[in-house]
Amino acid sequence: MAQGRTFVVIVVGIGGTAEFRESFHAEASRIYTALVEQHGVPAEDVVYLGERVEVAPDMISDQATRASVLEVLGEIAQRAEPTDRLLVLMIGHGTESGGEPQFNVSGPDLTPTDFSLAAVAFPSQPLALVHTGSASGGWVQPLAGPNRVIIAATRTSREQNATEFGQFFAEALAGEGSDLDHDGRVSLLEAFMYARDEVARHYEAENEILTEHAVLEDDGDGSGSSDAGLESADGRLASTFAFGGGARTPVQDTDDPVLARLYAERDDIQRRIDELRVVRDALPEDEYLARLEPLLVELALKNREIQERGGGA
Repeated sequence: MAQGRTFVVIVVGIGGTAEFRESFHAEASRIYTALVEQHGVPAEDVVYLGERVEVAPDMISDQATRASVLEVLGEIAQRAEPTDRLLVLMIGHGTESGGEPQFNVSGPDLTPTDFSLAAVAFPSQPLALVHTGSASGGWVQPLAGPNRVIIAATRTSREQNATEFGQFFAEALAGEGSDLDHDGRVSLLEAFMYARDEVARHYEAENEILTEHAVLEDDGDGSGSSDAGLESADGRLASTFAFGGGARTPVQDTDDPVLARLYAERDDIQRRIDELRVVRDALPEDEYLARLEPLLVELALKNREIQERGGGA
């Protein structure tokens, strides 16, 4: 299936202290800037809900509350096409109350139940939730399901110390060192692996006991993996949720609307080929070639259409 637009919602919760407020905003703004300026995600498709709008009014569209988050998700659901996808990034403090994990925002806290209800409006779109805060492991099992990627900074909701995962996840999306397969893009799997390893190095350098154990869940069984990867049960779907490299603007290359549509269709075919190549090592050679061949034929035919219209292959 061709991939459409990527919608991103960045939610920054209550910091509690000036230090946390500053660090949370630094992580969020770094991610926002990387997505828009480096990875080609249109600014209108990236929503940043923060603790205080006045900190960066050109970037933060509204205060992060339970109501504003659910409202934004509802608005995106109205705009999203079946081939679009959604990424929600939560940066802040997490707790647990009454057996249910919570994400601390102004007013009523956010819970997995809130997101489960909001996700009903996205029946076909791939959904990814990255919770970089404390007690985030409690969000994995309630939100796991088909076509979903859940990343949490902690293994369980009992790990409630402040986390370091967020700063390294932001670094992964913004930096070059996280592009592990050197394809010019950063996938959620690569960002997870990079941040997980950097967190371990950080604690070792500080001579501290590791108090956070990040996990990734994307096979729908509700059990997150710390060792997620292409050869593991978890990691394959996350490897296809990538940013960068493939950002193209074919409509700007021509004033011919038919040619612009053909360029966009070719872009979707190439993206599917790129995503298949990411998981090549995890597939039997015969299966990989069987899936690749029709895509290459489709690409060749599309290039012929473009050439016949006077465009460049």
